[in-house]
Amino acid sequence: MIHNQTDVELTANLKNDIEAEASLKELVDRHSGIFLDIVNNYVPNNSPTCHKQDIIDEIEYYIYNAGLKYDQTRGAKFSTFLGNEAKWLCLNQHHKNKKYLLAASPQSEYAFENTPSKEEEGDHNPYLNEALLCKIFEIIEKHPDERVRRIFKIRYVDPEFNKLTPWQKIGKELKMSIQGCINIHNSAIKIIRKTLKENELNSRRSH
Repeated sequence: MIHNQTDVELTANLKNDIEAEASLKELVDRHSGIFLDIVNNYVPNNSPTCHKQDIIDEIEYYIYNAGLKYDQTRGAKFSTFLGNEAKWLCLNQHHKNKKYLLAASPQSEYAFENTPSKEEEGDHNPYLNEALLCKIFEIIEKHPDERVRRIFKIRYVDPEFNKLTPWQKIGKELKMSIQGCINIHNSAIKIIRKTLKENELNSRRSH
């Protein structure tokens, strides 16, 4: 029974795609309070650089990602790890918003969500310029999985200004689970980064 499993077992389920939807729901039921407490403490209601309601609307997405990243061997409980992830999320959104959310374009929305933070990439965190972002969207258009194009279009192109379409809505549109959509999205991001790196190496060799 999912309800009897520990947080460690539930996060392992997410990583191994075993009863992932039920495991995510259980983690959300157990720990959404912790996540919301952190968000409420770190983000003022009328913050100009961090949209509290957007974060709250995406709570399943953030808990899912935390579950994928959680490593029990580091000694922290999942609740503690999630709390720290929520803190970094609020701080990173504040800093990224100042850079990217001034322009109403799919490129700025993509850059906001997918530019690695300093915690993820060290100090190498270059600003994504428009030319690079155009290349990224060209790669997406050529992706063989039609769902990738649909997910990126719904997530970044269709929403209103300064908004990202919630994963829950994307899941309903594609008739898929939230984590299924996120997995496809994240796999595409890896392909994009790999393709860009290969293109850069080929460009250097040609010169």
